[in-house]
Amino acid sequence: MCSRLLEMKKINKSFPGVKALENVDLSLESGQIRALVGENGAGKSTLIKILAGIYQADSGEIYLEGSRVSIKEPEQAKELGLAFIHQDVNLIPYFNVIENIWLGYKYPKKCIFFSKNKMEEKVKGLADNLNFELDLYSPVKRLSTADKWLVAILKAFMMKARILVLDEPTAALTDKEIKELFINLKKIKDRGMGIIYISHRLEEIFEIADSITVLKNGVNAADRLIDEIDKDGLISLMTGKESLTRFPEKEAIEERKGLEILKIKNLNGDGFNDINFSLYQGEVLGFFGLVGAGRTELMEAICGLNYINDGEIILENNLLEAKNPYEVINKGIVLIPEDRREEGLVLNMSVLENFSLPNLPLMLKSKILKNIDKAREKDIAQKYVNELQVKTPSLGQRIKFLSGGNQQKVVIGKWLIRDNSVIIFDEPTVGIDVGARTEVYNLINNLTKESGIIVVSSDLPEIVGICDRVAVMANGQITGILAGEDISEAKILNLSYQGV
Repeated sequence: MCSRLLEMKKINKSFPGVKALENVDLSLESGQIRALVGENGAGKSTLIKILAGIYQADSGEIYLEGSRVSIKEPEQAKELGLAFIHQDVNLIPYFNVIENIWLGYKYPKKCIFFSKNKMEEKVKGLADNLNFELDLYSPVKRLSTADKWLVAILKAFMMKARILVLDEPTAALTDKEIKELFINLKKIKDRGMGIIYISHRLEEIFEIADSITVLKNGVNAADRLIDEIDKDGLISLMTGKESLTRFPEKEAIEERKGLEILKIKNLNGDGFNDINFSLYQGEVLGFFGLVGAGRTELMEAICGLNYINDGEIILENNLLEAKNPYEVINKGIVLIPEDRREEGLVLNMSVLENFSLPNLPLMLKSKILKNIDKAREKDIAQKYVNELQVKTPSLGQRIKFLSGGNQQKVVIGKWLIRDNSVIIFDEPTVGIDVGARTEVYNLINNLTKESGIIVVSSDLPEIVGICDRVAVMANGQITGILAGEDISEAKILNLSYQGV
């Protein structure tokens, strides 16, 4: 029999100039997985941070198993049995599984020394109870992303959590790893834990969730059982639109395809070998592969971030001999990284400063004085804020306060200030909502008018939907390149498992 674990009632929260939450309700039963969805900026993160004790609500009430609580800080949330696992699982890579799970807890002792046997017994008991198959003695850095999630979940059971909050758990997982994670989440649910599941991947919401809460513009848009709603209805509640065209219509590739911009010949490096492909102006070339296939390593090498052992990079018929990312960028190749918060932005800087930072030479009053032309800097940033429809109160807003979709627009926009021959997008829509995804797809489509585009993605529908050709990698090699009607999810997956 289910019992009410959590009730958040009439939660209100405002920031300067922004009403983030208005009378929001959220409830959770034991043995239930409740999906929390909404576009970027809908209020999901604010609501969860209030539950975690990071933010304090302006008004409203929180009840745990019927008792009213006031959560003033994260440590208090932990003591109350609330566990939060974020997209980037926070573990110590050189510690093994047992050491990571015990970190932050009082170690059992034998005399004056730690009792490794008792530590091992405790973790092994937790893993056996949940039927988790893990190498407990392996350094975490050697584990798959899916297994790292299991370690984080075991850590939650270590603290005897009653409620588990998962934020974008499948963003970096393969299809196989997602299935394994879902099997384990159902085991946890069957033991009476309540799970709040936050994701922008709508397909998986319908596979894993029992119920769903939709936020829109900081208010409750819906609270339903999962079988009371379908995907189109959910999109309508999230966006206010009856339907949403995810992938843009575009002219036939024969009409858009221009000259060869980039040619990779026999390229070898750390994580990839014998790579050959061409990229043409006007096309979107996709790269797909399972975790460890070498896609990201290859793209970073092209951009001067990884060492190349052998081979050639030919850009617009000229051999590229750049020795570092700065030189590559100046030659016209730029990378939109997968982890925008760590690699694409300076979070404590403003929107204006993030636009300007890689483009300072273009903002100078003169090459001699090297003073920044503040008016020009502002005009350029405002132009791209307007063109990309970045939602921000001002250019002076610190970028960490923007939603994921708007942060991604700034990451892209700062490179549009330059003339680029090749733009590489690594997982361009990770962690952004369905509406913002459509905007990113349209932007990628428009950029083909001037550049050649490479899109690296683990999202099969995305790869099929926006790419003109798809290169598939496995074990550091390209196993095939598909084009036109040959592009299908089945053929891509078949090539991705060759040699695995």
